[in-house]
Amino acid sequence: MFKALYWENPHMVLSTLLLGANIGYLLWACARKAYIQKWGWSILLPILLHGVFWYFANIRDGYSNSIVHAIDGSTEMGLFSANSVQSTVFWLASIVIWLLGILAIFKPQVRKHAFFIMVTLNIFSMGFIEASRIWLYHATPIRFTLL
Repeated sequence: MFKALYWENPHMVLSTLLLGANIGYLLWACARKAYIQKWGWSILLPILLHGVFWYFANIRDGYSNSIVHAIDGSTEMGLFSANSVQSTVFWLASIVIWLLGILAIFKPQVRKHAFFIMVTLNIFSMGFIEASRIWLYHATPIRFTLL
């Protein structure tokens, strides 16, 4: 099961490694919060890891195909539709993470709180999408052969 979900092709492998890097960094930063002096750098890294992970996760799940399918139907849909709950959760979490990053630039006193809100959103969005992939794999495994 996990081979088909996470290790089937190079995009899956890279997105899996980036998922691990995201979770590892977030857990490390939460455990070391008393020792972090530069919250700006601590905020920048999860924003970058989040963006790079979702770039490869979107390739992995064929999200661009879902967008084209929603526009003109000329291609087969990806794993999740462009207007799915998974897509909405991802985009809302990403927008809030970016807005918190921008807020942290102008309001240094909120950086620590912004970081932990970003961590929560990051973990929630990654967990929700990955749990959706696992559920979808068990519900309709044929969808994964099309990717």
